Amino acid sequence: MLDAAAAVFARRGYQAATLDEVAEAAGYTKGAVYSNFDSKEDLFFALVDRRIVQESARLASRLSGAPAAAEPKALAGEPESGPDGSHDPQWSMQWLVLAIEFWLHAMRDERTRLVMADQYERFRELTADILDQAYQRAEVEPPMPTRDLAILIEAVGTGLGIQAALDPQRVQLSVQLEGVERLLGPEVFALAMRTANSDPATYPQATE
Repeated sequence: MLDAAAAVFARRGYQAATLDEVAEAAGYTKGAVYSNFDSKEDLFFALVDRRIVQESARLASRLSGAPAAAEPKALAGEPESGPDGSHDPQWSMQWLVLAIEFWLHAMRDERTRLVMADQYERFRELTADILDQAYQRAEVEPPMPTRDLAILIEAVGTGLGIQAALDPQRVQLSVQLEGVERLLGPEVFALAMRTANSDPATYPQATE
């Protein structure tokens, strides 16, 4: 059902997609979809949760055994997983466009905005905790509070994603990894990436 939802949302966009289309694509009745998800928003939040787990597992697998100095380049060069878990170079751009559309929807729907705001805050807290661990292990003082660093990293990713969705030929997503590595320093960056991707189950769930 989630595979079908991802494909329908990517093809039709969040607003235009319907649960009827998702049900048809998945081979279920609309009632079966509603028995698992209360709304289209909840179905989308479930997709966000799964994406986090999939990409965390992918990065963890890619990082294992990779020299610390080579990690940013290795990560930047590997395509993201598509809706079915296979590598799909186009899925990254499709997801960015879909995410932008959903952010706009959230700004006009108070319930969705509050859920997303809470989700982002928990991600900030998680990122700050990962950074705390990395700086402690590296025995280096962070240049600013780690929660502020987490906000900056998130903001860079969001802004870069919007620019890349608009102009994918001239704006490369790898800039984020390179920028974050320079901000944190190579050693702290490598430690933070290993910690972040060591256990995907530690990520908070958006629908909790």
